[in-house]
Amino acid sequence: MRDLGSIEAVSGAAKKIGAGVGRLLDKVSPDVWRELGYVTMLSYSLLLPRREQVVDRGPDEFLPIVLVHGLGGNRGAWLPFRLFLRINGHRRIYAFGYEEGTVEEHAGDLKDFVDGVLRRTGEAQVDIVAHSLGGIIARYAIQRLGMSVAVRTLVTLAAPHQGTYAARYANTTLTRSLRPESDLIRDLNADDLASCPMRFFSIFSNRDVYVVPAECMTHPAAENVFVPDVSHSQYLVSPKVFKAVASCLAETTPVGGLG
Repeated sequence: MRDLGSIEAVSGAAKKIGAGVGRLLDKVSPDVWRELGYVTMLSYSLLLPRREQVVDRGPDEFLPIVLVHGLGGNRGAWLPFRLFLRINGHRRIYAFGYEEGTVEEHAGDLKDFVDGVLRRTGEAQVDIVAHSLGGIIARYAIQRLGMSVAVRTLVTLAAPHQGTYAARYANTTLTRSLRPESDLIRDLNADDLASCPMRFFSIFSNRDVYVVPAECMTHPAAENVFVPDVSHSQYLVSPKVFKAVASCLAETTPVGGLG
């Protein structure tokens, strides 16, 4: 009887603990669970190398597209979007990868990568689609490293153009540079971007848990495109985001403050 009583006591304690954990989990925002689900979905991207060799894939009717992933990401995360582009006729798609370093260092590498794409393809310009931190890296290369003449269109997805308050929860070189009051964000946003000869689109949503508030993903010189109910990692697998990007790339005239 004593053993049975011990088992019942342990069982009762486990139930109380489980109920307590359940109550705590219920208090977590559904947007956090949504993001965790999509991060898990993108784990396949870890199987691909971070660097892509730039090769000539033959001409198509579009400009080459350069993809730039976000913080902690991998060029493999673009696989669903690359498939979408290929189905729609794009052949010359190149994903830029990076690892440790600063925004300035990554921007220099991106410029070298774009220069390599232009040499290989014989084109004068590319279109860039950049996710999260990738948008800031692309902007730095465009605004500070003279890459603006090589870019016809910049489309950013959940890029922290005004910084993000979530960056205060980490204390690394990159996250510090993404805080709203950082020297990098202030420096980039001090420019009058009207002199940049490119088209600029910023796609943003209301379910992001990393770039907050949502207005931080917008830019006064961009055509800001709202796509509802998309989490930070979901941009990389969402058909409605893919269609929004395709619409931006299909534009034939300058828009926003960059034309």
